[in-house]
Amino acid sequence: MKKLSILALTFLLLATGNIFASGNAEEAKETLVFGDVSWDSVQVHNRIMAFIIENGLTGYDTDFVPGDTLPILTGVQQGDIDIDMESWHSNFPEVYRKSIESGNVIDLGQNMPDAPQGWWVPRYLVEGPDALAPDLKSVADLPKYANLFPDPEDPSKGMILGGVAGWSQMKKSEQIFEDNNLEDTYNLAITGGGTALAGTMVGAYKKGEPWVGYYWAPTSILGRLDMIRLEGSEYEPALVNILVNKSMIEKAPEVVEILKKYSTTVDENNEFLAKMEENGWSTQETAVWFLNNKEAVWTKWVSSDVATKVKSALKAL
Repeated sequence: MKKLSILALTFLLLATGNIFASGNAEEAKETLVFGDVSWDSVQVHNRIMAFIIENGLTGYDTDFVPGDTLPILTGVQQGDIDIDMESWHSNFPEVYRKSIESGNVIDLGQNMPDAPQGWWVPRYLVEGPDALAPDLKSVADLPKYANLFPDPEDPSKGMILGGVAGWSQMKKSEQIFEDNNLEDTYNLAITGGGTALAGTMVGAYKKGEPWVGYYWAPTSILGRLDMIRLEGSEYEPALVNILVNKSMIEKAPEVVEILKKYSTTVDENNEFLAKMEENGWSTQETAVWFLNNKEAVWTKWVSSDVATKVKSALKAL
């Protein structure tokens, strides 16, 4: 019995050791953390890339940390966050420059080229037989059409929605307003948030009414509504780049290589954001739609082996 007990103990230790070994192997998986900034497009990009990582590669898990632009950038710099899929450099140029120059943050290139920002009007307002402002082409033309955009709190002037309180873009809107001497004919209004700003545009569009104000792409709204950007309101081309913490070079080199090739267009972003809103999809569901419907795009980023594994995972959903 004593020998049997020793033998049994030996098997128990071996079995326990295997369990521990399996647990350690599981723990050895590298978790890559994405910065989940508050707007939809970056969250969809995060989940597109996470799906590719988890299903096309081995040895990685993914996670998402919510936050605003600057805290996310700080997280990347400190190594608490590994990947920022949409860093809008031009909105905080000095902050990004210092982060990259520190060596802690590595810029892997553009996610999308020239994401447009500016002042927009509905196309029906300036084109077509019923256009109320057929000669409205630029910001300089706005004074003669002030009556079309009455300020509800000051009917003697028109109203331009300059943007959102606290957003860095307001400085540019204020500059455009001043440079074009619009203060005699317009008031520059601000909203308390992006949702409120979008609501004014959508509300006017549904009624076929005039609207003029700041907006940007990619967004679901500019994917759905036919809007025209006024000349003279263009912001400098937005640098929407992918950033990673320097540790990614060693701990996830194959992920870095995919991220270097990761590239989308503004139209593609507007399309998936419009689909997301129309169908009430989550960001995960939208990412799956993109992978299923934009195979010609994402397969350029990955090897044929990775592409095969990702396609197989999609079919299994």
